Amino acid sequence: MHTRRTVRELREKVEKYRAMARLVSDPEVQRNILQLTDELEQQARDIERGK
Repeated sequence: MHTRRTVRELREKVEKYRAMARLVSDPEVQRNILQLTDELEQQARDIERGK
């Protein structure tokens, strides 16, 4: 159960940050935010796979 909650929380952060990236006008900041979302999504996948 804890794992599912952690994965869900990570994916919620991903959605929040992706929405934030759409509001930012600075391309570099936007790129950094999207890079963070990629890393968070990878963490969620790794947790699901048991890594």
